[in-house]
Amino acid sequence: MYSHLFKVACILMLGTWVNLAADAAQPQTAETEAGLPLPASTTEDTGTATAGAPDARPAPGVPGGLKRLEDLNLLSTALVDKAGSGSAAAHKFRIEARMYRELLRQTMLSNREQPANQQLPQPLLLDMVRMSALLHAAADCKTGFIISCPADLMQQLRSQQDRVTQGLKMTRMMYD
Repeated sequence: MYSHLFKVACILMLGTWVNLAADAAQPQTAETEAGLPLPASTTEDTGTATAGAPDARPAPGVPGGLKRLEDLNLLSTALVDKAGSGSAAAHKFRIEARMYRELLRQTMLSNREQPANQQLPQPLLLDMVRMSALLHAAADCKTGFIISCPADLMQQLRSQQDRVTQGLKMTRMMYD
């Protein structure tokens, strides 16, 4: 049976692929300036789908990767809880920590391609990179087949998790 975190990570990865595919399908500015028509599923003035389906694009001014970072924050919160439980399977924890790192890497790469006014705040990204490093360190703390982290690492994990969560809240408030 797949764990709940594995399902969340797969959903995040699928969402990333869908967003990348949607970004690739959007017309380039040169095409728009040349007078080429927009795809039939969107309207030029609102950017919403005409068929009634919700559009995956963020609201104006909100960076596109912010939702992905919030989802990654949920994943890291669950991983910190698992690391602190003392009963997490080491193999699954390592896989989920690697998924976190890879999804964060993909988000950061796609963030670089965004215009400067739509990029995610650099301090928040650095906090998430630190979180990834701490999760990697936690994945190396195993006793047999169980993750068993020392108290100082757990304190660092919880502190970093609080910083990331607070950074996401502040960023969300900036755009709301």
